[in-house]
Amino acid sequence: MHNNVKRLARLELPGAGQVTVEGSYAYVGHITNKERLGTSIVDVSDPRNPRLLTQLFLQEEDSHSHKARVAGDLMIVNVEQNMGPLGRKAADGTPERSSYSEGGFKLYDISSKEKPRLIAHHRTYGRGVHRFDMDERYAYISTEMEGYVGNILVIYDLRNPARPEEVSRWSMPGQHVAGGEKPT
Repeated sequence: MHNNVKRLARLELPGAGQVTVEGSYAYVGHITNKERLGTSIVDVSDPRNPRLLTQLFLQEEDSHSHKARVAGDLMIVNVEQNMGPLGRKAADGTPERSSYSEGGFKLYDISSKEKPRLIAHHRTYGRGVHRFDMDERYAYISTEMEGYVGNILVIYDLRNPARPEEVSRWSMPGQHVAGGEKPT
């Protein structure tokens, strides 16, 4: 029990994923839900009275967007495939594959918190983006990429958010099967 923690308020939202707080706003990513809710933006300037400002819904079938990060007036949310009936693995232990092509990340202009504007939907590969971070200049994206086994780190320059530019990749030895590496 935490004796020094006190609940100030409660706000009913469907199944949430990651919560990011920047300044007076909370950005709540939502896990898979029938409404296809992706991200909620909440004004938390008065912690006793949080106020829902807006919600972003996914247009992509079979996707969820359960994480958000913010730097200045730029927000990144992931676009990731919902897990199938066997989770992330097929019955033989290999990763499930499908024709899913929506995976990646979306960039939003959030200068108006009540009316975020989609700047770009950058598609990566496979199931899409899971973990990631960002700063004012770069996005650090954990995603599957063609020719690699599993997720790798891909860094994107965000100088022009409408056209994120890949600047580097990092993988563990054995992941780059298209380059002749053998998984260990």
